[in-house]
Amino acid sequence: MTVPLAICADPPHHVPLQERAEVLAGQLGIPRVKLGEPGCELLLAVTEHRLELRVLVGEPGVAGGNAVYADPAAMDTASPAGKSLNSPLLKAVGIRKGRPQRPRVIDCTAGLGEDSWLLAAHGCTVTSLERQPVVAALLDDALARAALRAPEIAGRITLIHADAAAWLTTSPVEADVVLLDPMFPPGRKTAERKPLRVLRKLAGDDTDADTLFAAALATGAHRVVVKRPAHAPALGTRDPDITQKGRGHRLDVYIQT
Repeated sequence: MTVPLAICADPPHHVPLQERAEVLAGQLGIPRVKLGEPGCELLLAVTEHRLELRVLVGEPGVAGGNAVYADPAAMDTASPAGKSLNSPLLKAVGIRKGRPQRPRVIDCTAGLGEDSWLLAAHGCTVTSLERQPVVAALLDDALARAALRAPEIAGRITLIHADAAAWLTTSPVEADVVLLDPMFPPGRKTAERKPLRVLRKLAGDDTDADTLFAAALATGAHRVVVKRPAHAPALGTRDPDITQKGRGHRLDVYIQT
């Protein structure tokens, strides 16, 4: 019988990795298997260097090849180009040259953490929410590793495993910006990178994006920022106040007073 997801230690005889795999199996509610044992589509591998997701069965371009893992600290945020404020995301959240104060941001769809890391690298305090438990585990592992390389940036990020819409409506929200990057609708002509295709395989389509958008607006945050495909309709019925264009996507910005 094939199971959608299982976990193993690699190398299999490494006792600390075995123990960690056992703990994660209990936390995530997925079975333990031995490395090389057939019968699963996705394999969460606990290695000496990182937690990674291996696709064993699936469509061409997704199965096999490189594993998927979170490593936002590998982003260039130190070179002159990396320090530039010209990123559409930085503009969308309101970061401008000459404005030393940085916003507090809630990243409602943290994924593999790239947006959260970019914002934190530019001085924002970020609460990162991720509801898919395996994705949250990958990001938690990455942030622990990142804390050794860039402790100041990692220290600005707080990861919470929670459904963002529920969290926004039940928790005290102290933020200037709420950021949403729901899964883009399927069937787009632009090819998705392998990590995004694997995340879609894990998490499915975000069919409740409108609910999350309504919850974000209800927080009263000064800005709600929504990442959308370049030609997709806006979420909800309200037109954005500002739009920042990226490559193959745009950021719709809703200003609230």
